[in-house]
Amino acid sequence: MCDFCTKHGTGKYWYKWASRYARQMYHRARADRKAEGAGANLEAQLGALALQTLQAKNLEPEKFPEYVANFNKLARDIHTGQVITLEDAKTMIDLASPIAFIACDCRRQLHGYIERDRSRMTCLGLGVGMFRWERLPSRYTAGAEFVSDKEAKKWLEEWNKKGMVHTLMTFGLREGAPYIGGLCNCTYGDCLSIRWRLDYGMKQLMKGERVAVLAHPEKCTGCFQCVTRCQFGAITANVRNEMPYIDLTRCFGCGLCETGCKQGAIELVDRRNFEVLKHSW
Repeated sequence: MCDFCTKHGTGKYWYKWASRYARQMYHRARADRKAEGAGANLEAQLGALALQTLQAKNLEPEKFPEYVANFNKLARDIHTGQVITLEDAKTMIDLASPIAFIACDCRRQLHGYIERDRSRMTCLGLGVGMFRWERLPSRYTAGAEFVSDKEAKKWLEEWNKKGMVHTLMTFGLREGAPYIGGLCNCTYGDCLSIRWRLDYGMKQLMKGERVAVLAHPEKCTGCFQCVTRCQFGAITANVRNEMPYIDLTRCFGCGLCETGCKQGAIELVDRRNFEVLKHSW
């Protein structure tokens, strides 16, 4: 285990370390940014590069790989995210404070739709950064409604039942890992990060720490509910033997297949158990 992990670690995975959402990390990120003379809106820079990369796919195909590489590097340093399970999402609710319902920025950009009604909001703002939400009116167009841990967990469970993927929103590398600022709940049809990753190889969204496996095939009834819940195309129906086939290289470890399997046939395991997946994020 690294020295930093020993000093600051409170959990097995990086996002369970208190330093990733603590007050001192939030302030340090902005102090470093000012000292480096960076622009006031680094996220806007990432958005501009994303647009250039998408356009290059058709207009400059020979330069497209270079654009993707540049985007991936900038995303890692400025604004990225990682898929997590429902249980880990609940753990983040226990660790971070305050918590607020906020509108989904992806839906605003993709569909021009702003979630102003609490029942439709699908993102959570986490950590001390939410105390300053009013300073970013363009991002928090619908405001921020602060809620209790209990409310947030119930809300996560409801969206999970409907088939939404849980992803952490992170901002800027500090001390080897990013500061955690929020928790998104989305689907392929609405999420820019998922679509960019699957369709263009643009890694604003990283894979989760685990992968799904058919651990108990004897329990599987062939209902294929898991197939319908997978937002990443990692599960297909093997109609010959009436069982799902899980492609581990395409699995992002969201756990939607596991929570949707009433028979308990699917389990999530650490991706590091598989040599081919150790460095595939």
